[in-house]
Amino acid sequence: MALDDAKNKKPGHFYSQLTVITFSALSIEAIGNAFGERFVDGWKDYESSSPVAKLRIVCTHLKIDVKFDDSPWSTAKWLIHLRNKIAHAKPQMLDVNFEIRADEYDEEKRAKEPISKLEKEITLKNAIKSYNAVKLILDILCDNISTLDQFGLRSDGWAGSATILP
Repeated sequence: MALDDAKNKKPGHFYSQLTVITFSALSIEAIGNAFGERFVDGWKDYESSSPVAKLRIVCTHLKIDVKFDDSPWSTAKWLIHLRNKIAHAKPQMLDVNFEIRADEYDEEKRAKEPISKLEKEITLKNAIKSYNAVKLILDILCDNISTLDQFGLRSDGWAGSATILP
């Protein structure tokens, strides 16, 4: 929904882009943990590893050749670094000077508003790239395990049964 809002430039779409990117980054670690817990013996030993290391461990175990210089893996690595920048954000002093006519001031000041290096990375292009990379990584990992093992990993779901009581 946030990606659709960002694509459609709904009011506040910058925050929709931020939401997509942040949740995509969180998904990378969640995917690593979900696959690691299920397929890597002694996964608890790796719990404090970085999300990129967790992906590498899972992929090694599943015999998936990972090149973190190529997409979607490079996007995953970028996402984790960006997530860390967001989680541990530091103030950035911005000093911008420009000249503007008085009659243009109200309209133009917003367009010329300075943004930090971090804010420059929050774009629709990066939101789409993030979302697509997470989906592709999940598909790659799932394609390397049995269909039965994909339950709860490729998609959320649940199973149950019911009994009619007298």
